Amino acid sequence: MNLEQIKYIVEVAKESSITKAADKLHLSPSAISQSITQLEREFGISIFTRSRHGTLPTAEGKSIVSKAYEILHKMDELQKELSINQKAKRLSLKVGCAPALTYMVYDAFILFHEKFPEVNVMIKEIDQEHILEEIKNGSIDIGLSSFTEYDLSSMKHEKGIGYEPLYTGHVCVCAGKKSPLYYKEFITPDELTDQKIVIYNSKGGTTFNDTYFNSNQILFSSNNVEVLRSAILDGHAFSFVLNFTFKKNADVLNGNLALIPFRNPDLISQDFWTLYPLTKGFTAEAKEFDRIVRYLLDQ
Repeated sequence: MNLEQIKYIVEVAKESSITKAADKLHLSPSAISQSITQLEREFGISIFTRSRHGTLPTAEGKSIVSKAYEILHKMDELQKELSINQKAKRLSLKVGCAPALTYMVYDAFILFHEKFPEVNVMIKEIDQEHILEEIKNGSIDIGLSSFTEYDLSSMKHEKGIGYEPLYTGHVCVCAGKKSPLYYKEFITPDELTDQKIVIYNSKGGTTFNDTYFNSNQILFSSNNVEVLRSAILDGHAFSFVLNFTFKKNADVLNGNLALIPFRNPDLISQDFWTLYPLTKGFTAEAKEFDRIVRYLLDQ
């Protein structure tokens, strides 16, 4: 017995006619008749009797028809469950972002959620050195991080990662009102030699700071944003950020913090990219999220 034969039995029982069942199933009557006959031989019983009243189940056939309904019902339940699971997978979006973009990505989530409340969004802050692996493994659907184009040039073929340019930001000094740096129009490395710095504890941030400062200038490094913020607001230290990282932050908007371009001698830029797994492709949800992030970066 196979699933097709089960469907034939149910349709013939419902229609009391092989001809009508065949029409409904878009098959020939002989194909259904032969299939049922084959099944009757296999079971050694008669499932239907043919009379002027139609094709009706025998006493044994009624039991088989009843079981056939149960099987089809279970199959329908399974298909619906699988469909729901697939829909749930489609309606989810896993976003990985570099620390510099976390505030911007959360703002993008707010706008995205207003438009697509049914999509389950999960945001993960990932350091640059791990984001490529997360994309390759399919752990995230879209990654937003800074890289050089050289870093990414082999990713498409070696790790199956697609990428598109997202935004070019420039480095700023973040200083509080109590800092002597606060009112400067721009800042050069020489003007920071006597200043203490607080560092967000990421590989990218550490590498950048090692380029311009010695360890004696570091007040502390931490992933606790509030502690970093307090040290900057109190005037005990400054920090490096990208020009877009805190631009909508309340302390920047009300003037408690200033973002001052850093030059050496020109502005120091960082290129950010949108990454996605080539196996899954750039999904519709990921494209829309990317569009919103771009919109906010351009504001």
